[in-house]
Amino acid sequence: MRDDEAFAVLGAANTVLHNLENAETGQRGYLLTGDESYLLPYRRGARDLDDTVLNLERVVSNDEKSVELVRRIEHAKTDKVKELARSIELARSGSRADAIALMQTNEGMRYMESLRTDLDHLLNDWREKRRVATRDAHIRLVYGAAALAVVAVLVCCLMVYTLFIQRRAFAKVHAYSAALDREAAHDPLTGLPNRRRLLAAVDALATPSVDESRRTGLLYLDIDGFKSVNDALGHSAGDALLRELGEALRAATRQQDMLARVGGDEFVLLATDCGDDEQLRQLAGRMIARVREVGDQKYAGRFQIGVSIGIATYPDRTDSVEQLLDIADAAMYEAKKGGRSIYRFGASPGYGTSNVVRMMR
Repeated sequence: MRDDEAFAVLGAANTVLHNLENAETGQRGYLLTGDESYLLPYRRGARDLDDTVLNLERVVSNDEKSVELVRRIEHAKTDKVKELARSIELARSGSRADAIALMQTNEGMRYMESLRTDLDHLLNDWREKRRVATRDAHIRLVYGAAALAVVAVLVCCLMVYTLFIQRRAFAKVHAYSAALDREAAHDPLTGLPNRRRLLAAVDALATPSVDESRRTGLLYLDIDGFKSVNDALGHSAGDALLRELGEALRAATRQQDMLARVGGDEFVLLATDCGDDEQLRQLAGRMIARVREVGDQKYAGRFQIGVSIGIATYPDRTDSVEQLLDIADAAMYEAKKGGRSIYRFGASPGYGTSNVVRMMR
């Protein structure tokens, strides 16, 4: 197995997951807001899925176990896309409540869990193949060096050259491995952790070893006015704005907190040991101010750039850490409906909501 084969498989698998997440994000946004603009990432993700799955089938075609996994991935992908399309069609035909009810059955979540499980198996298999190939190469080189040790000076010189080639090969494998690991866990546009890395960090908080007495906060951010920049100036300008906003938001947060870009113009901040609500209010205020500064400096008032923030905390407002993302997401949409460039606290049913603060422009 060559290292570039593993690189191709891992890249194709991550692209499949990225397209699925884009389609799901667009569906959720449309169902919750009715805004047709959210159908753009949904259509793009659904459109690209067939090509990306076909590409994944092609690059694993020489491995029987991987071929079977990709077949299962394709079936789950088809079911997921049908579920997304069905809910959107219900909403567009006027049955928005039925569409949301369909989404709340967790049918789509089960498909995504099945997809992520199979994709994780596929990724782990190919990482193991790369590790075994590297180990075998090392063993072969060590035995070759031992045999060459008994040969004359000329052969010793050849051995030195072989060791030089070995080091260069290991350096290349290490560089490829680092690139693959970074690509799997980071957003290529901003360099921030991606949705996959964020979900892993949230899952880690649910382990028994974590001290549940320490309060955890999750802030879901959606950039206001980003679509206007994209429509007026093009995607390159939109990408440049997202990079600058990522840097500005990271500068407004604590070193130990995780800021992730989870798709489109959406960011999430996971703040562990976050203290009281006042600390979170100050943090949200800083982030809103930083985003507004970037917009004012970059566009001088031409576009009204801001950020709507939904905040969820555990254990005081949610039943489990697994609910943090969904509750913060819902609170963010409430903030958008409330006037944008504000933040809103969300809570699980029965906890109540509080601390709605408007940030005036």
